[in-house]
Amino acid sequence: MGDANTHLKNLSELSKNIESLGKSVKKAENDLKFQWVDEIEKIDLEDIKEHMAKVENSLRMFQAEIGHIEAEHQKR
Repeated sequence: MGDANTHLKNLSELSKNIESLGKSVKKAENDLKFQWVDEIEKIDLEDIKEHMAKVENSLRMFQAEIGHIEAEHQKR
């Protein structure tokens, strides 16, 4: 099941991935305000796609962490 430090590390990683996605989306919004160039759009969308994959994995990890927390709570 893992110890508390492992769970905190996993939750911290989730937070970083979500923050990274937010920054990527914000950058894409700012770039597209000033230029609508196919190459910039392609790069931004690739970046967002990469971050979305990380967030999806993080959300699965988050779900597992919540399951661990719930299991610990039920023991008490």
